[in-house]
Order: sequence, then structure tokens, then C-alpha cells
Amino acid sequence: MEQQTQGKSNSRAVWIVLIAVVLLLAAGALWKSARSVASMSAAATSDEAQLAQSEPGSKIKVVLEVSEFGADGALRGTLLQKKTEETYVRTATKLTVHVGERSAFVMGKRDDVRSKAVVHVTGTVRGDRGMDAEQVVVLTNYVHVE
Repeated sequence: MEQQTQGKSNSRAVWIVLIAVVLLLAAGALWKSARSVASMSAAATSDEAQLAQSEPGSKIKVVLEVSEFGADGALRGTLLQKKTEETYVRTATKLTVHVGERSAFVMGKRDDVRSKAVVHVTGTVRGDRGMDAEQVVVLTNYVHVE
């Protein structure tokens, strides 16, 4: 009888440790996810002054309305200024983004990027004031431009 009670105690201890480990892993994943979301929610550099002050080699995020996406991978468009979560306003700034084979497409694919498409681009400023895209997020169906 005593051996049975001891076996139940050992079993409970194992379950308690197992549950504690699972809870710690879940808390760690939640914390990492929250940090990721916080870094993604950083405002895009869709401010003309910020874009003008960006140094070559620095990482920036911009929102563009596409005017042309050439076969050479050059995406040309107009910089958009965020008004609300779903509304953007055109600026006078034109920008060329170089999209390569390693550029990742999110919420859409390369074929979705055409004239009048709205894209959020993360990349690196080039010496010619253009940028090299690391990631292109297609926002066309989720936002509108005034």
C-alpha cells in the first residue's frame, strides 16, 4: 500500500514538473511573439523628411503606391503617408525599389505587384537614394489611398 502511495506521489511530481515546463515554454513563446509584434509595429518611414535623411546602408520601411514594376526588378512608385490604419495619402516623393530573387513577398506574390498596388517595403537605402527590398508586403486589398 505504501509503495502504491509513493508511486502516485512520484507520478504527481512528474506531471507537475511537466506542466511547469510547458507553461514556461508557452510564456517564452508568448514573450518572443510580443517582442516580434512590437518590432513589426514600428512606423514605416513614409515621411518624406525621414526618407531624405536616411543614410545609405540604413534599414527603412516605406509604403508605396506602385506605378510600374519592370521586368528588371525595379519597382517604381509614390511614397505614401499614413493617415489611419487603413488610409494612406500620396506624397510628392517618387522612389525606386530594387526587388531581387531573395526578396520575400508576404500577403501576396510577385504577380500581385502591378500598377496601383499598395506595398509595404522593408529594405536598405542605396547610394542612389533608391532601396534594395528585403521584404514586400502586399497591402492592396487591406488599405486605400486618398
